[in-house]
Amino acid sequence: MIVIRNPADTDSYLSGDGMACPNCAGPLSRWGHGRNRTVRSLGAATTTVRPQRLRCRDCHSTHIVLPAELQPRRADTTEVIATALTHKANGLGHRRI
Repeated sequence: MIVIRNPADTDSYLSGDGMACPNCAGPLSRWGHGRNRTVRSLGAATTTVRPQRLRCRDCHSTHIVLPAELQPRRADTTEVIATALTHKANGLGHRRI
């Protein structure tokens, strides 16, 4: 899983030497898309994202590029998780959060 601040910048990182395989540091290339993911935002809003997949040309491992506002393997955005942690630090219980 590769987390990137702005997924639109993936092309510029792939064309230069800005992005390499986390396993072997080999060159990465596009490899389709991952499945659609629907995550919860603040309030009742949801966001649907179709993340880009990359494949290493050397070790043939695949990686997903996620925007920074999403967390790997979580159904909530980073903003929702940070808000819940802030409320917990202020003494609220899980029902009120």
